[in-house]
Amino acid sequence: MDTSLLQAPYYFFGSANSLDRDVLLECEHIPDKQTSQGWINAYRQHHQVSWNINLITIQDGVIVNTIPSKSTIDGLNNALFDTYGLHTQEYPLPVTRKVKRHLLLNIYRCIRTVLTFCTRTHYRSAIRPTLNGIHPFHHKLDSLELLDFTTLTSFDAKYTNDIDIWKTIPFYIGQTLALLNEVEIYTKDALVGSFPQFANFIYRQPLTLGDIAYLQQTKKQLATILRTLPFENPESGILIMGNEKIDMSLEVAL
Repeated sequence: MDTSLLQAPYYFFGSANSLDRDVLLECEHIPDKQTSQGWINAYRQHHQVSWNINLITIQDGVIVNTIPSKSTIDGLNNALFDTYGLHTQEYPLPVTRKVKRHLLLNIYRCIRTVLTFCTRTHYRSAIRPTLNGIHPFHHKLDSLELLDFTTLTSFDAKYTNDIDIWKTIPFYIGQTLALLNEVEIYTKDALVGSFPQFANFIYRQPLTLGDIAYLQQTKKQLATILRTLPFENPESGILIMGNEKIDMSLEVAL
């Protein structure tokens, strides 16, 4: 690996009260996914840390690339800008301004994330054929509408436990609903401030039937709004809404 990365600037971001430490590690360039993961593993081992690390590159005061791509680049940029001050930092804030959010890409990420978490449930046969980016977008909306969280007892995921999935799904849904109203949410407390009934999910507390019913209701609200938006799917893998355009297979803005 590039040994200079071991001393690269890093920035904590996100919720101040998170159980995990989310970190952005700045580098001059980002290699392919496999090499990047090797760099991240080497960094953790060298510094004896268990941080959740994203590599980032910055140009002209904004984040222009990241890997792993757990968040959209625009969302990561604004999350660091908004939450940098919530943490004790070793390096000055490198981001000088917020950027316009890419609404379409974030909507797509939300839908695909929610559906992916449900691919090992009894909805598997309905969801799996719609997940690939080459499939028509309206099939993904159909699958989102089909989901009923009140019927789920476990997500049966291989690498993620249920409590983390129950936290992530309402976070994505809440963030997306807020973004549709031009509100950006980047912390657990901010999400619960907008959606108080998500508190048990977000803070990993025991869930009640009422909690899950509320999540189902909120998911239906999101699906209803999405049905009113002017999506265009003119060719395989391409999705357009207004002046925004994405590649669904790569999950990138065009």
